Amino acid sequence: MKSHMVKFFTRMVWAVVIGCLVGAFSGWLAARVLHIPQLDQLPTYRPATTSHIFAADGSSSGSFALERRVELPPEGIPDTIKLAIVAIEDANFYSHGGVDPRAILRAVIGSIRTGILGGRGGASTLTQQMAKNLFLSRERTVTRKVKEMFLAIDMEKRLSKDQIISMYANQIYLGQGAYGIEAATQVYFGKPAGELELQEAAMLAGMIQNPERLHNPIKNPEGTRNRRNHVLAKMSELGFIAQEAYEIAVNTELGVSIHRERKVGGDYFVEHVRKTIEQRYGTDALYTAGLQVDTTMDPFLQRAAERAVREGLVELDTTQLGFRKPPNIVASGLATDAASYEHPSWDGLIFEPSSMVKAVVLESGRSTARLNIAGFEAILKLDDASWTRASSLSRILKEGDLVLVRLPEVLPEAGSDEKLRVELVQEPEIESALLAMDNQTGAVLAMVGGFDFERSEFNRAIQSKLQCGSAFKPFVYLTAFERGFTPADTVFDGPALFPDGTGELTYCPRNYYGKYFGVTTLRRALELSFNASAVKLQDMVGGQAVVETAKAMGITTPLRPYPSLALGTLGVRLVDLVRAYAGFANLGEVPTPYFISEVRDRDGRSQERFYPTLERKASAAAGYLLLHVLEGVIQQGTGQKAKVLDAHLAGKTGTTDDYSDAWFVGSSPRITVGVWVGRDKKAPIGKRMTGAAAALPIWIRFMEAYLETLDEAARAERFPVPAGVVFSAVDWYSGHLVVPACAGQSRVVLEAFLDGTEPQVTCEGDEPGLWELPWPFQQAYYTPRIGEPMPDLLALARADERIEEEKAEAEAEAQGN
Repeated sequence: MKSHMVKFFTRMVWAVVIGCLVGAFSGWLAARVLHIPQLDQLPTYRPATTSHIFAADGSSSGSFALERRVELPPEGIPDTIKLAIVAIEDANFYSHGGVDPRAILRAVIGSIRTGILGGRGGASTLTQQMAKNLFLSRERTVTRKVKEMFLAIDMEKRLSKDQIISMYANQIYLGQGAYGIEAATQVYFGKPAGELELQEAAMLAGMIQNPERLHNPIKNPEGTRNRRNHVLAKMSELGFIAQEAYEIAVNTELGVSIHRERKVGGDYFVEHVRKTIEQRYGTDALYTAGLQVDTTMDPFLQRAAERAVREGLVELDTTQLGFRKPPNIVASGLATDAASYEHPSWDGLIFEPSSMVKAVVLESGRSTARLNIAGFEAILKLDDASWTRASSLSRILKEGDLVLVRLPEVLPEAGSDEKLRVELVQEPEIESALLAMDNQTGAVLAMVGGFDFERSEFNRAIQSKLQCGSAFKPFVYLTAFERGFTPADTVFDGPALFPDGTGELTYCPRNYYGKYFGVTTLRRALELSFNASAVKLQDMVGGQAVVETAKAMGITTPLRPYPSLALGTLGVRLVDLVRAYAGFANLGEVPTPYFISEVRDRDGRSQERFYPTLERKASAAAGYLLLHVLEGVIQQGTGQKAKVLDAHLAGKTGTTDDYSDAWFVGSSPRITVGVWVGRDKKAPIGKRMTGAAAALPIWIRFMEAYLETLDEAARAERFPVPAGVVFSAVDWYSGHLVVPACAGQSRVVLEAFLDGTEPQVTCEGDEPGLWELPWPFQQAYYTPRIGEPMPDLLALARADERIEEEKAEAEAEAQGN
């Protein structure tokens, strides 16, 4: 009876095998006769591959992918990994033609013995697996299996064995989000696949069938080691490796640790590049085509920009706005207890000296608090929170509070018993943006769009349209200099009426200082940012002319020739303003900003290159007159804080009426940097938060870092003086030529002029002490220019009355609501 059963099963097995062979042969014939469109694409097939973003120095700045994969050519995949895969997945790979009859026989016998038809028994060759993965669904049916065989046989005719095994090695998933051998080698061993050792290659090959659980070295190291050794045994059995190599490899530790791509910053920059690439090439190309994108980002300057913004905002918030109660993760429902909470920013966190990180309060006492930072315990002392003016840490911090802390300049050594001591800071409510641009090329070197990309992805350097206040005034003065004005010409800084939106004479610009200054040179008016003088000068040169100048210099947002335009009341983008100021530094040649220098395909072939462009939009002479005055803003004007930098710099502050926006935009001969500080919802930053108080310190922090990268000669570089410009010593107040007879009573500046426009009147006739008198007493000594608006006290009184009436009406309406 037993022998009959054996014969029966033997016949059944042979019948199945013969049937499969017949089916395979039929498939081979069908493949020759029938046209299978997918197979025509095999020679050019490329798997979905990660697109990479690179900084200007070639370092990695980011990547985007649906499947985290780095494709390798056949010659780039080590033979060790190819043989390891063959040993464990398809020992007859190099001898069969796509379908392995012996493997089919083993699978059928295994199915009969286990009673599980269609169970995994090793019947599928590597070629069949590739056919299934590329062209078929994962359904377990006889029809799908037959199709798989057809495709495998035809694939073997179209591709070499090396092409198939390489395609397989690039396609497989190996856990931790890694697709393909190269990505997996980087994740588990932190090196390229070309440096894989025998035991490492065997481990990866062994993971193929169950990479997330059974054969995952992080979740199941013992199971993974056993599986690796099984692969090594198969390799030895097949003669792929020598016995000595086998014995060494099986006794070697796994040596695995997760290596994540280090986050180098530049989130706002990289996101802008991502959006640009997606718009130009499409979503599919961005996430699957393996594009290589070179950017203009300078990694050092990018880090300096992020530090300047973060440190500047934290300092501003803690010193000016005071302590606020931090959010509590337990009270808000984010966690059930403080000890188990994991903040998203802790994923891949690298502890860097003096950096700011999120921490959770575990325990708070009078003089000491214990904190958790990504699983590490830190200590906060009362002295390290002195800015809060608290007498006890327990009064301001509770268990579960989520706080921002600064790490020490010197971190404890790994393995030491020294506690990590941190300093309490505070996440600011206010925001900031910074953008740095190369003057000559327009290359954007650094960009920060906000305090924290994780908090808000909105990029205020590019997307926001904000009032820039007095930072707009240089457009008015450039327009004037193009029309023959000189920095030594005078206007009368006093109250004057201009038409409002209805055409009535009701608009009266007021100076920030709450007073008017009477007779003033254009230099003095711009250096000290007199509002009345700027509006009056715009009126004299024409509002539409100022609009045209601003547009020519790079402002892209809508502008209207209202009198208040001179004071920056219409929204502009930071990137546009920086571009315009770079044009000032270039003496009228305006660069086109760009963030991407080249896009290449996965094989390194250039798809698109971006080249620097400069376009002359103002005369070099007029541009220099403006630039020379902007240097004075830093030497003796509203930007005097920047004198500490000891370099040749030019720039301008900007502040809106209600202190809701603070700006500083300034240039060296090589780069231009703009900084904005404010709130997303228009509201005051704080008391007297001017451009000089809020934005300029951040600008200085960044420029300090930039200037440190220059040698002595580069740091001492001056702005070039164009042909046709001459210099004369003039009085800062009157603009008159200084001669020995009156030099002692004058404040002398070396002023720039177009040759032939120097003043002819000397300071000998200047009235001593005139500039210190109230503006009404100066009026008798001033001869206005033709068309220059002058004070009308009666009209001003009527305008003031109307303003008060409008305020009263608004208050009454608010109370009624």
